Amino acid sequence: MSGFPSAPDSFQKKTTAELQYLVENPSLYDAGVVTRARQELRQRGALVPATPSLPNSPAAPVSTAYDHDDAPPSQAGSRWLLGGLGLLAVLALAWWAFQPQPAKTAVRQPPAPIVLEATTIRPLPSFEPEAAKQVATTRRLLPATDRADTTAAGRYARMARRYWLAENTAAYLTAQALGDSVTSVFAGQAGIGLERISWFMGAMAYDQNLTPEMDTRLALMQRGMALRRSSLQALKARAEADVPLLDPDVERDQQEAVSVSREVLGQYQKAAPIRGRLEAL
Repeated sequence: MSGFPSAPDSFQKKTTAELQYLVENPSLYDAGVVTRARQELRQRGALVPATPSLPNSPAAPVSTAYDHDDAPPSQAGSRWLLGGLGLLAVLALAWWAFQPQPAKTAVRQPPAPIVLEATTIRPLPSFEPEAAKQVATTRRLLPATDRADTTAAGRYARMARRYWLAENTAAYLTAQALGDSVTSVFAGQAGIGLERISWFMGAMAYDQNLTPEMDTRLALMQRGMALRRSSLQALKARAEADVPLLDPDVERDQQEAVSVSREVLGQYQKAAPIRGRLEAL
């Protein structure tokens, strides 16, 4: 390292600026030279520069996001994993906090079992087989001359069929009412019986071009149908109103209608007149 001579006269010969330079740069000269230059400056009453301070230790580098890019994959992955788990925990807690709490509901009792009541439903028969036999009997009761007129006899047989279908239906329903064995469909079946009666009564409005004997027998059938219609209408109305079905008028009409049907079949016989005195009875 280069330096100036340390003899006293050499420092006295240096200018003040040169001495100050020696003091300001102690790292370039021996410590004795720097000390002697400082003494000379004091003797001259000149400004002695302060000893320069040692350079500060380098500050710790500030960590930035970019510095983590160079971290090993294991360290970087662990750091991101911990951060992600923390974020998920915060989101889950927030979601749970904002969820509406379910209201407490009363415990519902199971409904009582439905008790099924057995209901007997009797289908309404068609009465076609019965009517076929009755029509054959009714036709045989005609005089031979009337049966010979096949056109009139055929029309008479068709009217007789309508009568017997309606008569059998009305008798069947009335028997249920008399026996107190009607079902929940009785009113509807009574309506069917009334339709069959109307089927016969409607045809009676036309001239059938029949023989007088045939007309007489059809008039008897018509009287029986009028009785059946009156009784069925009363029974249907009472069934719909859920009141007792029978009344004296229904029973009377039933008896008269049965008498008419027997007479149509040739089973009606007039009672012999009572002979003798009333006192003898």
